[in-house]
Amino acid sequence: MPAKQQKKTKTRRQQHEEPKPEATEVLRTLNDQESFYFYEAIGKPTGENASSLIDFLEKIKSVKLESILFHLPRKDFQNWTRKALGDPKLATRIARIPISHDESVRAKIHAIVEDRVRELRPSSPTTLTIENLTVSSEICAQ
Repeated sequence: MPAKQQKKTKTRRQQHEEPKPEATEVLRTLNDQESFYFYEAIGKPTGENASSLIDFLEKIKSVKLESILFHLPRKDFQNWTRKALGDPKLATRIARIPISHDESVRAKIHAIVEDRVRELRPSSPTTLTIENLTVSSEICAQ
């Protein structure tokens, strides 16, 4: 029995890991100069910007499709994630997204960024509880 107790303790410790240095860097809040500014065209800003990867994840859900279609072929998203956030893994994943001119491109970007955020965040009961509450509140709102 003592062997099983030790194994359970080890598992609990693994669940409460501290964020990796990479995660701390990528998930940090950027200053105004490093933030991502959404445009619909050259000289036509949308007025939206993202100062962190989490902020970007939220904004990509609602920013105009024209903005996404402007930035994706220019490689603006992957350049920002690589240079400003320091995340070449995410930049490579975004680069693989095929350019299409419909809402599916938004969903693909969102899914890739959301997956990366989940990889970087340490798992904890608090995080899981917050995610469950968010899901539950969305279901109730419908």
